[in-house]
Amino acid sequence: MNKIVAVGMIMTLFAASVGTFQINTNNAEAQEQPTTVAKVAAGGGNATAPWTIFVPQNVEINAGESVTWYNPTEEAAEPHTVTFILDNNTMAGVVSPLLVANTTKFTSLPPGSNNEPVLLPDTTGGGMNTLLAVNARTFEPAIIDAQGNVTFMKPNANYSMTGTEKYINSGWFLPNGLEGEYPGSGNTFTVKFEKQGTYDYLCILHPWMTGSVIVK
Repeated sequence: MNKIVAVGMIMTLFAASVGTFQINTNNAEAQEQPTTVAKVAAGGGNATAPWTIFVPQNVEINAGESVTWYNPTEEAAEPHTVTFILDNNTMAGVVSPLLVANTTKFTSLPPGSNNEPVLLPDTTGGGMNTLLAVNARTFEPAIIDAQGNVTFMKPNANYSMTGTEKYINSGWFLPNGLEGEYPGSGNTFTVKFEKQGTYDYLCILHPWMTGSVIVK
């Protein structure tokens, strides 16, 4: 009988110790979880009726937390951007005129496709044409810092905002699987907000499409 009692006590202590270990392990895992990320849909709808809104339009987070934007539009390669214009002098146009030699030859991709560049013929006699092209500062994820330096990032960028920047742009991002419509585009954009304040942004392709992040 004493042996049975002893074994029971040992099993009880063992179970208690295992339970304590599990609780401690769970606490450790909770501490290692990444910072809370709020998700915002950029656009939505489908090919018949694509949306040009951010959902939710306004987000409240704490300093040090992140927001991720994604494009949920169904069956339509409708691009959007998340663009913070913190200095009005850094506003970038979607289309940019560039000078190229009038001897420059362009080949469509894929070859034989229904693509052709917009070229305005030379009217000055200088041997240059004007090429109308998509502005890299709107198409690619780009940052203009407080000193005016421009840095480009890869698609699906993850950026930590200090609040001193002049311009922050996500680049064009599309629904997952449709990036091939605009080679080099992404699907998401994530910003970690380091400083308190209200940060307004827009889609540079649809300027009426606006939102804000309130950082407490």
